[in-house]
Amino acid sequence: MTINLILATDAYKLTHHLQYPQNIDKLYSYGEARIGGKYPTVSWFGLSMILHDYFQTPVTDEMIDEAERVSEETFGTKKYFNREVWERVRDLGYFPVKIKALPEGMEVPAGNALFTLESTRDWFATSLNALESLLMHVWYPTTIATNSMYIKKRLLPLVEKTGTVTSLPLMVNDFGFRGATGVEAGAQGGAAHLLHFRGSDNLLASNYFEHVYGVAGRALSIWATEHSVATAYGPGEGEFNYVNAQLDRTPDDALVSIVIDSYDTFNFVRNVIGSEQLVERIKNRAGRVVLRPDSGDPETIDLAVLELLAEIFGTEANDKGYKVLKHNVGLIQGDGMKAETIIALYEALIKHGWSTDNLVVGSGGGLLQEGFTRDTERFAIKAAYAHTTDGQNLVIQKQPKTDPSKASKAGLQKVVADEKGRIHTVSLDTPGQDLLQTVYEDGRLTMEDGQTIVNRAAGADLM
Repeated sequence: MTINLILATDAYKLTHHLQYPQNIDKLYSYGEARIGGKYPTVSWFGLSMILHDYFQTPVTDEMIDEAERVSEETFGTKKYFNREVWERVRDLGYFPVKIKALPEGMEVPAGNALFTLESTRDWFATSLNALESLLMHVWYPTTIATNSMYIKKRLLPLVEKTGTVTSLPLMVNDFGFRGATGVEAGAQGGAAHLLHFRGSDNLLASNYFEHVYGVAGRALSIWATEHSVATAYGPGEGEFNYVNAQLDRTPDDALVSIVIDSYDTFNFVRNVIGSEQLVERIKNRAGRVVLRPDSGDPETIDLAVLELLAEIFGTEANDKGYKVLKHNVGLIQGDGMKAETIIALYEALIKHGWSTDNLVVGSGGGLLQEGFTRDTERFAIKAAYAHTTDGQNLVIQKQPKTDPSKASKAGLQKVVADEKGRIHTVSLDTPGQDLLQTVYEDGRLTMEDGQTIVNRAAGADLM
């Protein structure tokens, strides 16, 4: 789908140039995750995606003609459409705006400005916020990155207590591409997950991460079967053939994931995996074999399968006193996983004496889709300042008595860190270095090194 950038907005915003005071020659807005969302901080990420994908595309005559036609069809008149402004944008070859933003990968307390947006030509001032709707889509990658960050933060003490900390980046894997609302969401959400974890079957997200941020090979995956593979061999003897085929066709040191619930999970573990032939094959491999139960209550099923595998392969206590399956065998749980159920599953294993090293999880809809909206972290973009042709500075602020939590910030702003490293949004004339950095100005896009962003996020994970 080719996007007409003029139409990538809410219809009513095309009328606002007629509604503002007509002597405004500069407008300034900011975006934030307001206080009161699901989490007290956000993992700021994804503005570069929007700037990369949309702010380098010039406005054309075809876009203007189409936008004028659609506007007339929508409102019943051509009078609302500001053709002159968009023709000027066409002639410039870029949006006449300046965008400043916090460095991506930062963990930012809710209620702080994440980015600011201002017009750089007097004639574009009253059309500036037509770009708001497009920029607002940063809510999605930031929300997904935030969710993954908090999963990692909650897993860290569990792993420190019972397992191997270096395994943490591969403990939560992205299975979500097929369940995303669209291809773009799958790519952006998957890239956001890759900010904090490396396990992913979302190839498009990995490729997108490289295209936007310049970091290749961020996603890691393994040889993994699905039910169509398993059932193609049939039940009974076919189940032995199914497992043997996977071990025959992979290098001895390859990691292999085998789905186990196509017919009878416990029979498969006990009598197929537990058969003398396969036990010896698995024991003699260098590469890890992980079994994937994919139905039933995860806590109940996974604990039962672990006990069966303990009978078959044995266990040993790690240096933290928790049980680990011998012979490089483990589980991967890919059904019903989201933030709360992931943590609950690991906590259940620990309660029964198992190390976190025995399990990794895959998450689909719960990672990229389920329950996430712009209101999850209460994203908003609001105008805060305007300048007029007669030299007035207009402070713009929303203060609804019916919901004080929606009060907006007033005036020109900066974001500073205090002596304890705490982040605050303050008036532009307040002393202190502004953490907001120019990322786009009059067509010039400034992209920070992607590995720096990844490293910054890794530091936030440990805080």
